[in-house]
Amino acid sequence: MMPAFSNILFNALKHHRGYIHQQIALATPDTLPELLKKLGNSQMDIYYGHLSQEGLFEEVLSHIPVADEAAYLAWLQGAYREIILSDTSKWILLEGNVPGQYIHIHPARYSPESMRVKATILKTAIACIVVHPGVTHPDLNMVNHIRKTILGLSPVRDLAQCQHLWQVMNLLLI
Repeated sequence: MMPAFSNILFNALKHHRGYIHQQIALATPDTLPELLKKLGNSQMDIYYGHLSQEGLFEEVLSHIPVADEAAYLAWLQGAYREIILSDTSKWILLEGNVPGQYIHIHPARYSPESMRVKATILKTAIACIVVHPGVTHPDLNMVNHIRKTILGLSPVRDLAQCQHLWQVMNLLLI
């Protein structure tokens, strides 16, 4: 987290393609399980627009008309706010649940410049890219070996079930 933005709670591994790229470059098959635990088991939206994390945070803060935690929470009115950034992406602002990080942000569902992804698919895509660099469409044995041994997931029956996986891998390989 950049110091100027320390009040923002943002899980970049779930929501920012640029950050995911950085983590893939640093990851090894041995470090994958610990890294991928942070993704949980739900669905998420990955922002793939042109804004860096710093640019994203700057724009988000420019939409918040208050400067401190108490005023921010009052502005939220016990709910959430949706904002639209310069690239037309939509973002949800919530109350953070980490001390000091009271501005929680994530892409809105099905926002422009984002893709909705299941956690198991994102985990599989990241693991495939790390374990088999340069392979854009791993075969069934590769996918199932990764799912069973690294991720502790059930295997897929056939590659026809992998269409969403290919879409996510393509997104991450750009």
